Amino acid sequence: MLRAMALAAGGLLTATIALAAADIPTRYAGSFPSVGGFSNVTGTFTGSKLALKGTYNRGMLFTTASSTLACVRATATQTRCAGVFRTAEGEAGRRVLLVTWSGGRPVAMAAIH
Repeated sequence: MLRAMALAAGGLLTATIALAAADIPTRYAGSFPSVGGFSNVTGTFTGSKLALKGTYNRGMLFTTASSTLACVRATATQTRCAGVFRTAEGEAGRRVLLVTWSGGRPVAMAAIH
């Protein structure tokens, strides 16, 4: 009886870990959530790198912006990505994003320090 309960608990733990690992994909290309003044975001995630393009809004000025960020797993459902954003005008700024994944898709992004 105890052995059966231990096996069931182990199976549940394994299934939970596999489900959480499936949230962060090894590769994703498509749309990403807006963050701050960065909207209409599309990009490619390869597990360790994130390339983004979108529209950056600075008050009344709208410009295109892009970035290439290096990523590491922060939690079972989040990656922490750091790099430089560049606007079409040549302005650059270092940013760190926390991307939350669910079912292999990005569901939220937050700028962190």
